Amino acid sequence: MARPFIGIRLDGAKGLIKDLKKVQKEVKRNIEAEIEDTAKMIVAAAQADVPSKTGALRNSIKWRKIGELRYEIVAEEHYAPYVEFGTGKLVVVPKGLEDYAIQFKGLGIKEVNLHAHPYLFPAYERHRVELVRRIKALLEIERYISVTRPGPSNITGVTTI
Repeated sequence: MARPFIGIRLDGAKGLIKDLKKVQKEVKRNIEAEIEDTAKMIVAAAQADVPSKTGALRNSIKWRKIGELRYEIVAEEHYAPYVEFGTGKLVVVPKGLEDYAIQFKGLGIKEVNLHAHPYLFPAYERHRVELVRRIKALLEIERYISVTRPGPSNITGVTTI
């Protein structure tokens, strides 16, 4: 005995799927722009906050794109982490950064006590929270626009088969 079967076909579904993919690309492009803008703001804030005698450390703070929706901010001077975290008995490592900071621990051969002058991670923290808020707002706006987008619908009919 055949099972009862009802099929539904949306006429114009291919166009709808194409439009959804277009919206997806647009959202991704907007998120990419937000992340890049934030990377630039973090660099500017870190450069403004870093103590500098010669400007070498300040000028070594840069951002670069390393993948899809992925950016990194670096301070390329070899002494950058020692300025950020301090040295010797004056080391200050913020909670959550212990595993990262340990790689810069000295060998104890020569003790130099330099005060910590955090510049990079505070800049990151200030802008990270705002980035998350902006991306959430962007996704809400895009969700609303994709539902209420003006213009003719691709769906030309619904057929029961």
